[in-house]
Amino acid sequence: MMRAVCLFQAARACFAGLLISLVCTAGAQSLDVGARADTPGAYAVGLSQFDRYAQWSLHGVDGRRGIVFGVREDEQIEGLQLDLAYRHSPMLLEGLSQLNVLLNGEVVASLPLSKEQADTSRVQIPLPLAYLRPYNYLELQLVGHYTMGCEDPLHPDLWASIDASSRLVFDVRRRVLPDDLGLLPAPIFDPRDVRGLEVPFVIGQSSGKRLEAAGIVASWLGALAGYRGAKFTAESDALPSHGNAVVILGADESLPGVDLPAIQGPTLAMRTNPYDAAGKLLIVAGRNDEEIRSAAVSLALGAEALSGSTATVAPAQSQPRKPYDAPNWLPTDRPVRLGELLPLREFTVSGYEPGPISIGLRLPPDLSDWRTKTVPLELLYRHSAVDVSDAATLDVMVNQQRVRRIQLATREEAARRLVNRDGTLLKQTVPLPLFLLESQAGLQFQFNYKPPSHSECRGSLIDTRRSAVDPRSTIDLTGLPHYKAMPDLAAFATSGFPFTRMADLSETVVLMPAMAGNPEASAFLTLLGKMGWVTGYPATQITVARDDESVKDKDLLLLNAGSESELLSRWGAHIPFARRTTSASAGSSIGGRIGALADWVGRSSLSRPSAKPMAAPAGGAYLAGFESPVSSGRSVVVIAGADGSSLQEAVELLATDEKQRSRVQGGLVVVRDARVDALSDSKNYYVGSLGPFQTVSWYLSKHPALFVCTVSVGGVAGGRRRLPVAEGASPQASGYRTIRVTVSVKRIVDEKSLLVCFFEAAIAGRPAAIMRRHCDGLRPRRRFRHGG
Repeated sequence: MMRAVCLFQAARACFAGLLISLVCTAGAQSLDVGARADTPGAYAVGLSQFDRYAQWSLHGVDGRRGIVFGVREDEQIEGLQLDLAYRHSPMLLEGLSQLNVLLNGEVVASLPLSKEQADTSRVQIPLPLAYLRPYNYLELQLVGHYTMGCEDPLHPDLWASIDASSRLVFDVRRRVLPDDLGLLPAPIFDPRDVRGLEVPFVIGQSSGKRLEAAGIVASWLGALAGYRGAKFTAESDALPSHGNAVVILGADESLPGVDLPAIQGPTLAMRTNPYDAAGKLLIVAGRNDEEIRSAAVSLALGAEALSGSTATVAPAQSQPRKPYDAPNWLPTDRPVRLGELLPLREFTVSGYEPGPISIGLRLPPDLSDWRTKTVPLELLYRHSAVDVSDAATLDVMVNQQRVRRIQLATREEAARRLVNRDGTLLKQTVPLPLFLLESQAGLQFQFNYKPPSHSECRGSLIDTRRSAVDPRSTIDLTGLPHYKAMPDLAAFATSGFPFTRMADLSETVVLMPAMAGNPEASAFLTLLGKMGWVTGYPATQITVARDDESVKDKDLLLLNAGSESELLSRWGAHIPFARRTTSASAGSSIGGRIGALADWVGRSSLSRPSAKPMAAPAGGAYLAGFESPVSSGRSVVVIAGADGSSLQEAVELLATDEKQRSRVQGGLVVVRDARVDALSDSKNYYVGSLGPFQTVSWYLSKHPALFVCTVSVGGVAGGRRRLPVAEGASPQASGYRTIRVTVSVKRIVDEKSLLVCFFEAAIAGRPAAIMRRHCDGLRPRRRFRHGG
């Protein structure tokens, strides 16, 4: 009886699916995806832009995956279709299996799965506009069956795979929005749009203060764009022919076709682009450059408080920032709750094989792992495993690499439950390897349960498994010292370090030639947008200078295109040497002009014998890092292009191409033909501090011979001392006692506490007394306290 009911339900679902699929296929045939994507007002967005793991796998009798997409506020959707590529198991029964497409919970298409098209299928499915909302959930559901009899709902033949080339194709009509600052950040940036942000800036007179104002706005927009990425271009005075733009404007300047407000102080305004009725101009204005900069700061810090088409704003008061306090970075002065990093609803998963709980981490890139190799994760979690037979596990992973597997429902766990007030809450301390916690890292928690054996004709499998990581779990970076070997262009390319050490870039000066044009300004704005994304805070204290005056105790970013600048001529001796390469690699992609660097020498010093600056390769650019000639312990990063377009292209490549950005290493790299080649990996200075004791320990661990000499000298100076002579004691009881100090270099390097004791003993000149009092019994210990 049960079998007959199952067959009847399956046949009814199949019949309904066939009817829907016929309707959808007929609609799809009348819609040409390629033509529509190439027409004005149409664009396509790949599923990988919504979900980086868009190569989806659906399993079981009811496998599901989905994405969330939005509709821009300034767009009216005229047509929307899903261009879907997929393949499936050839063992699925054609009459009973289908792939359903759901939009906001409603089935809009049902695709029959046939053996003939199991390898690759591609269809275009129109999505009904009546179901659309500002934010929408598009879901794919596999309804799979492999036998006409009773079946195992977890059988390995029940699968379908969605290809990463699948995409959504939008046909839109742009809407005309009112000139209202209350819409900000829309339409300049719309959070519903997952595409990369591209905004032109009209700067006019490119004075230092105006460039600073433009950079503040660019960093604000870059922080809003986040993972989408942002690219900015600079124009002197021409408005774009379509779309939106940011305009930096003075009181005595005008824009053709634009009704400008009366400027009586720092002013912000929203106006319609005279060349595009649907485009908007965000105007940042003032009576002088100082007021223009003040208006930009007010926009970046208080855009949500604006309204109307024009606003005269008061200077914004921002609190001084502290080092490493960027909103996007994990604090290092307190334990951080995981609930601060992820919405609470995402800490709970369901199923026998649920998806991972993923948390993005962004750490300061200069955390030292010299003594501290791990950081503690105080993990609180819950699960629904009953006993050992469930074979349940919890994997803790960093960047998809497992660092700990926790067995669930064990006897030890049962004992821990007895002593907890909350018997459902479990706790584990998991040491996370610090070397895996890069400046951009991912922390994943993966629960797994062994599915129960399911014999035929037992009915459907009811999945009641629920698992959760408690948001009160903490990760603790306190005490980790900030100390890093430099130059390190990889830290600059990924995290904007060392400039982003201060979130508002208050210790950064950007040096630009006096004759810098739009390409240099475009590169500057794109870099500021990237740094805003890294920190999550606008660069309200950025400084732009034309020379090296008043740059003492600052980190310097030097941009140059074309002709050699005076600063590069004077600082050419500091640019790192390129390491020697084989003739094959030298002639393949670096080019003839870089061949002049064939005088590379294999030495650790990075100083150049000549002050002549390095020339950028033809059609390319180079990045170089070195210690500031102005201030010890400060850094200089040079980005120089053969011409303006080469500089701009190199910066955009590093900002948008993750693969090429990962190739940036060391102190000198060349960018040419959309490719990055690292030429020098030497380090010659350090930034940050380990503290007095760790500094001494670190230095002596690097020079064990010096340490042995130090201890030996201390032993000779204080090891022979006159002992007090007791009354009536024999002369042999008096005299001198020589104390030998045996040093194990390996333990010196491996154990900080013993090293400090030895060092104190040697300095005090009394090694025997101090070592006997403080150092006896010291053994290497596992610690979770850092920096101490």
